[in-house]
Amino acid sequence: MKSIGFVGEMDKTGLLLCVGKMIASLGAKVMFVDATKAQKTRYVVPLVMDNETQEQYITQHDGVEVAVGFNNILELKKYLLSKGEDFSEYEYILIDSDNEEMCEEYDMKSANKLFFVTTFDKMHLAKGLELLKFVCASKRREDPNGSVNIEKILSYTQTNIKAVDDRYIERLTENLPINWATEKIVVSYDEGDLSAFIQNQYRNKIEFRDMTPQTKIGIIDVVSVVTGEEKTRLKKVLKSIEKNARFIG
Repeated sequence: MKSIGFVGEMDKTGLLLCVGKMIASLGAKVMFVDATKAQKTRYVVPLVMDNETQEQYITQHDGVEVAVGFNNILELKKYLLSKGEDFSEYEYILIDSDNEEMCEEYDMKSANKLFFVTTFDKMHLAKGLELLKFVCASKRREDPNGSVNIEKILSYTQTNIKAVDDRYIERLTENLPINWATEKIVVSYDEGDLSAFIQNQYRNKIEFRDMTPQTKIGIIDVVSVVTGEEKTRLKKVLKSIEKNARFIG
C-alpha cells in the first residue's frame, strides 16, 4: 500500500477523484480519504442509504472507494475489519488534507509521495505555507537532519498561466528542509474546469469530457508521478474513459 498525500488550502476534491478514477482504470484498488475540515465529499459523493446517518463510512464512487469521517489510518483499518475487508488490499491511499491535525494523524511527513496543491491566491499560499512548515517541523522532530520531498501542483487560470513565477514558492520556502521536484504540475483553474467538476457531482460520475486539455494533462502528470506509469499509456487510458462515457451517455 502506498500513501499519497495532497496538502494545501484549496479545494482538491474534484481533482483527486479524477486522479483516483485514472488509477482505478489501471486496475489498482484505490481509496480517497477526505481528511479536510469541510469534509466536502460527505455532500458531493453519493451515499448508499445505510451510510446517510453514519459519521464514518466508506462508499464506492465510480471505481474509487471514498472514505469520510476517519481521523487516522487505524480507524480506517478497524472500520474495514468490522466489514470483513482487508486494508492491505488497497494499493493506493490518496489523502486530502488542509489542516495540521490531519497532516499529523495521517503522517504526511512519511507519505510515499507528497504533493503541495495551491493556487496563487494569497490566502491559499499563506495557509499552505503554514502546512508545509508544520510537516517539515514534524520531520525534523523525527530526524534532525531530515528533509521532505514534495511535488508541486499549481492551479492557474489561462489568463495568468504565463504571468506568475512559480519560483516564488521556492523563495517562500527556501529556509525549510524541502526538496522540491524539478518539474511542476499545472492544472487549469478556469471556469470551464470548475464547471466540469460540479457537473460530475450531479452526474454521480467521474468524467473528463468537459475539462480543458491543460487539466487533463495535469491529471495524467499526477497519476504518472504516483504510479510510475508512462504518460503515453495514461493518455490512452484517459481517452478510453472518455469513449466509454460517451457510449454510456
